[in-house]
Amino acid sequence: MELAAHNFRPTILMVDDDEMLLSSVRRTLGGNFNIVTNSSAVAALAWLSKNQGMVDAVIADLMMPEMDGIEFLQQAFSVAPSVPRMLLSGNVSSVSLRDAINRGMVSRVLAKPVSPAVLREALNESISSPLPCGPQRRVSSLQVAEAVEKDGHQIVVQPRVSAKDFSIVGGEVLSRFDDLQHRFTLDEIISASEDHPVINQLTSNVLRLLEKAAHEVQPKLGMPARISVNCSPYSLANMDFVQFLMQRVIDLRRVNIELEFEITEHNAKVLSEPFIRNARFLKEQGVQLLIDDFGTGNNSIQLLRYNFYTGIKLDRGLVSRMMTETIDDSFVEWTIQIAHKLGLSVIAEGVENLKVAKRLQKYGVDEMQGYYFCRPTAPCDLAMNDIVGVTTS
Repeated sequence: MELAAHNFRPTILMVDDDEMLLSSVRRTLGGNFNIVTNSSAVAALAWLSKNQGMVDAVIADLMMPEMDGIEFLQQAFSVAPSVPRMLLSGNVSSVSLRDAINRGMVSRVLAKPVSPAVLREALNESISSPLPCGPQRRVSSLQVAEAVEKDGHQIVVQPRVSAKDFSIVGGEVLSRFDDLQHRFTLDEIISASEDHPVINQLTSNVLRLLEKAAHEVQPKLGMPARISVNCSPYSLANMDFVQFLMQRVIDLRRVNIELEFEITEHNAKVLSEPFIRNARFLKEQGVQLLIDDFGTGNNSIQLLRYNFYTGIKLDRGLVSRMMTETIDDSFVEWTIQIAHKLGLSVIAEGVENLKVAKRLQKYGVDEMQGYYFCRPTAPCDLAMNDIVGVTTS
């Protein structure tokens, strides 16, 4: 099953009481954007509050019955401050323009009637540009999608080792962005993507690049190579995408790579019914699911109650503080004991020196990864003699 992951379209919320105009915009721009329309400003705000993470721009008409467009965009700013806002008006006077900028904090005011070409250009510019007021525009989903489509997205691999003898037992695949990381941090790029349809495109490309590099990665990481990939709860709540992931799991098994998926614990969707249902399905198919960033948020302990996780990854910040913070040190030791009682494996991230590695050994952690063993490296540059504990298991 192939998923149309590369046909990415930014999501636009358009609010206007003119149903004919909304229909026309959906028809003419639907190939470029995912147009969500609403003739009710009140209903549109309710939708935006639930879906702000997936919206790339908001457009509103100035004259609407429930509230005017400026008031709507002002409230839209309160709900989703980082999303660009545009105003359509049949009377663009200096007063309404100034009011739109000061109150609605809009990025563009367009005169009606507006041609599809002008609206398309304005949307593309607004999505890729900083907002004129309020918080600085973060990296946009469109920029991430363009990076994927134009080969600006690469993967690196960081080996995992057995805590017993530091032999290689697998690895984790991580994303890198040549151009975007000159302007944004990797955390900003991933955070802007993880609750948005672009994360499906990003994950799909990670798996494509991994399969392409399988002949370089697999001999260095074991037989079969156990390789984990980060997967957003947003993606796993979508059964169509889960079916796509299962096909990739099957494809990679043919080249001796056993995929594991790391699920970050701080995303609220890990408690949603669709996610739980789909996670159980993956477990039934023999796919390993790991709780990532364990110990950083409110969901960590609660997630231990579910029977579809097979392991946890201790957060790198928690591991780095073990040697200096008694409470973090005790939490790590306690977590390893509890996880083992529940039949879960424990992997420690961010191991940067032998002293930390030895303490984790003492506490009974199963696997480790970090700069002490090997930095994240391009698949073609992954040399076994650069890794502490060069034997593969």
